[in-house]
Amino acid sequence: MKKKVLFIYPHNFLERNMGTNNRVYEIAKYLKNNNFSIDLYSFENFVSSTFNEFQKYNSEGIIDKLFLYDFNHTQKYVRVSSAKGKLQRLILNLFKLNNIQKNELDDWVTPIMQEQFNEILKNDYDYIVMFYVYTGNLLNFTNEKTKKVYFMEDLLSVGHYITGLSSEIGGPLESEIKRLENFDEIICISNDEKIFFEKILNKKKFRFLPHLVKNKIEEDEINKKDIDLLFIGYDNSYNIEGIRWFLENVYPHLDSKINITIAGKVVEHIEENYSNITKLGYVENLDELYSRTKISMCPLLNGTGMKVKVIEAMSYGIPIVCTSRGVDGFPDKTQNGCLITDNNKEFGHFINQLLNDNNFYQKSLNEVAQYFNKQLSYEQNASSLKEVFK
Repeated sequence: MKKKVLFIYPHNFLERNMGTNNRVYEIAKYLKNNNFSIDLYSFENFVSSTFNEFQKYNSEGIIDKLFLYDFNHTQKYVRVSSAKGKLQRLILNLFKLNNIQKNELDDWVTPIMQEQFNEILKNDYDYIVMFYVYTGNLLNFTNEKTKKVYFMEDLLSVGHYITGLSSEIGGPLESEIKRLENFDEIICISNDEKIFFEKILNKKKFRFLPHLVKNKIEEDEINKKDIDLLFIGYDNSYNIEGIRWFLENVYPHLDSKINITIAGKVVEHIEENYSNITKLGYVENLDELYSRTKISMCPLLNGTGMKVKVIEAMSYGIPIVCTSRGVDGFPDKTQNGCLITDNNKEFGHFINQLLNDNNFYQKSLNEVAQYFNKQLSYEQNASSLKEVFK
């Protein structure tokens, strides 16, 4: 008899147009291939606009049932709550008690969402799988039959602070920890975050599980590849900040003959045109793009979790130049094959050297392949999923 799983994820991950969607897709595909039945509870009027053609994206039959929540309810609910909050803050200020007010992590759960979710639970699931604790308060219930699993893709409280959504870390972190207590197992894409949270929630079961991607390394000759340098990114704030830093600070140090491709929605935020930069939007076949690439880069200056774009490039044995944020979540920060620097001139120097020094290129390629096979390969890590969903 098939085990039943409910995914709670706000996007149509079958679009596979950003790193986290690819991450969720690989987890779902693993479960489907191992005879699990998967339903998806997702959000319309949020980010994805493709739910009206969901069956086209679900051609592999990964999702059995789709349930949709209208995110407009949350936006209206937050606006009403914010208005109440302003009145409360005004009263507290009058009595000089505003110091008891704390920032908290976003809570998307509304009475309508909770009612809808409770109805969905009548399907009697063996596992509930969540990817963002913005919806964590849905799970304030006890059911010994249903195992609640959280895949931690980002340290959300830190992300709130970095992007200016909160003026402190303490309040959001406290609410994030409180919601994590609802889960039986917590699977971290970042080894850093696993170590941090298991010290706080020492009775919980934590596991490290990097992005699942199979080894695609081939012995391609470098002169057969026509993309010298590649960056792939969705249009989140970290990618936008990173690519602007690259263009303003690193690009002037590169050889003018270098052929650069930038792909993904992040290109919508590059206003200037460059003679040697090709800007692509959505790319359906990343395999074809990676197979043409000599070097991948990750110029991000902020972020948490693990950079899926880095793992995917490593799976192809592509040398990677990145900032220190590019190896967030790695068990080893230095001996991982990546060329790491936060200095713009050195970042450019690494790219130039890889393209002009074949011995240096082959050395970097080999180190990337060795580390990927040892620490990050599908074969190394799929056993963790088997343990969680046994």
